[in-house]
Amino acid sequence: MTEFATQALAEKLKTGFAQGDFVKDGRVIAERTLAEQLDVGRRALRKALDQLETEGLIWRRQGQGTFVGTPPTPRLRKLEGLATKTSPFEIMEVRQEIEPSMARFAALRASQGDIDAMRSMVEKAARATTQAEYEKWDAAFHQRLAESVKNTLFLAVFEAVNAVRREAAWARLRESSHSDTLIEELSAQHRDIINAIEQRDPKRAEDAMRRHLSEVEHALKQT
Repeated sequence: MTEFATQALAEKLKTGFAQGDFVKDGRVIAERTLAEQLDVGRRALRKALDQLETEGLIWRRQGQGTFVGTPPTPRLRKLEGLATKTSPFEIMEVRQEIEPSMARFAALRASQGDIDAMRSMVEKAARATTQAEYEKWDAAFHQRLAESVKNTLFLAVFEAVNAVRREAAWARLRESSHSDTLIEELSAQHRDIINAIEQRDPKRAEDAMRRHLSEVEHALKQT
């Protein structure tokens, strides 16, 4: 399927979702049924859905399906207010423990669709013209990597950490630490991670993620 055809199908889906078509109780109908209704192949449909996911219009959850909108923030006990009891550097400690492991698993389990979506997100982050836009695509990349591991508990832990990261104080500190030069460096590191995943090299992916997070922590310490 050409890029133009994929874009056209994505637009058709986007319009349908906005009108409530192809959706039941917020969940997109089964892929097989959706493909039949649109008279397209499953592969073409997945490419269009991948594009909508990179745009943040839908989200997927293993074993549950595809949903319209943005994923809900995990509601874990004692999560509310946790950001006032911890520091960004404690959060980085946790990230440095779980995300390199997730990158290792992603090199073993990520589908080509996952990899293509992650690469698209990284390039959009690299081309971002505002801090908010960079943060949006950076977060989308890390989220998609976590989802590509296909481990529900890993994903829940990752999303809990992300919920704390979205607190205002944490966001302000990230913004003050991200210069244009640093964003270029972080984007190059993102590409290293994706390349290792695509080449199915678990150790390289793990090491690349660890280097990336170490650079993020170093930048935070300079603020």
